[in-house]
Amino acid sequence: MIGGCAPLLLAGACSLSLLVGAYAAPPGESGGESAASLYKEAGILADAGRVREAADKMVSAVQALPATVAMAAATPPEAAKEYRSGLEQMRVRHDALAEKAFRKTLEIDPRNSAARYRLAFILGNRSDYRGMFKELWGALQGPPMESERFRALAGLSLLAQRVSDATGDYRSALAKDPQSPEILRMLALVLIESGQRVEGFELLEKALRKDPDDYSTLSTAGLAYALSGDYVRAQEYLKKAIALNNQHPEALGRLGLLMLLEGRTDEGIQQLTEAVKANPDVAELHMDLAKAYRLAGKLEDSAEQYQLAVKVDPHNYDGWYELGSILSAQGKLDRAIEAYAKASSLEPQLAKAYYRMGLVYAKKKKYEQAEAQFKQTIRANCDYADAYYALAILNRDHRKNKADAALYYKIYLLYDSSSERAVQALRWLESQRGSPR
Repeated sequence: MIGGCAPLLLAGACSLSLLVGAYAAPPGESGGESAASLYKEAGILADAGRVREAADKMVSAVQALPATVAMAAATPPEAAKEYRSGLEQMRVRHDALAEKAFRKTLEIDPRNSAARYRLAFILGNRSDYRGMFKELWGALQGPPMESERFRALAGLSLLAQRVSDATGDYRSALAKDPQSPEILRMLALVLIESGQRVEGFELLEKALRKDPDDYSTLSTAGLAYALSGDYVRAQEYLKKAIALNNQHPEALGRLGLLMLLEGRTDEGIQQLTEAVKANPDVAELHMDLAKAYRLAGKLEDSAEQYQLAVKVDPHNYDGWYELGSILSAQGKLDRAIEAYAKASSLEPQLAKAYYRMGLVYAKKKKYEQAEAQFKQTIRANCDYADAYYALAILNRDHRKNKADAALYYKIYLLYDSSSERAVQALRWLESQRGSPR
């Protein structure tokens, strides 16, 4: 398929900032009418589970927000103490304790933007995007804080699948705060995942030197080395992270996936099962365990884990899509269609969901519905070559429309000219030369 989107990174999609003392106004109080309207639209989309669109809208809201002139204020000692406690808990990713500390900070000092940023980070990590937007919006309406603004924009751009924009914003943030391990870590991972590995690993090693015992940096290093194929170093860093916190799902899940990559399927399943037991409310871990069961050929177990994933997070469109794939493989076609439809309703640009629905409808011999889904696939992604091929077959064999079949074959051949499918398409087109339509 041509034109695919870059995947969402697994860690820190909302890497937000540290700044103390700004007034956090309620939404709309000082942000400008256009920005406030965009913020409200982002919240509505977040409530509907359309996370990519919500993040994209929130990026626009942040960019439209005019500069403020509010003055920084002194932080009460009690608030500063709670905030420092929250930072220590965040460092080892005891997120619940960190959230409690940051909320206590805000009870004492509602103007503490640093606590709002950190709280936004925690809420985003557990997929509470409405809450994340609210805290981020309040923090951004304080005094000018360029480094934090760039970090926020970068995290939102990752959620919106705008990796190039995120890279630029992280670079801008790093220029403002060159010593931040958090910015170094996130920019490194974005660069490594997008293929710029030399610079990415240089930045990651710099972050590790700044703080060698930070859970998130160690976990990110584990992921980065796994992506590069260095499984030995990946496991070393993940185990160091787990030694700091053996309950947090991030490193536990990544270690299980690493075992799968190494072909240690049974060990991977055992590791992920333990991770799920420790964190039953983390949808991503259920997703990872479902993938492991699928690799092992245990489709019933895989389907059960995907169902648990979407139960924990009903807005998880990837979970609904993967559940549809398993149900289709099991021959449960009507339920597969329902799962694919749910995925596409949550992410209207998820072309592969429409395509798979089309295949299921074709299997059920409901060719009119299949055609509609294949065409919707193309509307979502005009470069989805398989949809053109499917439309060619449908028109050739079922609608008996040779003209449309020829048109779709020719479009398909613009994307693929060498595979077995392409050879069959060329042969059919050659056989139709001079024949009546």
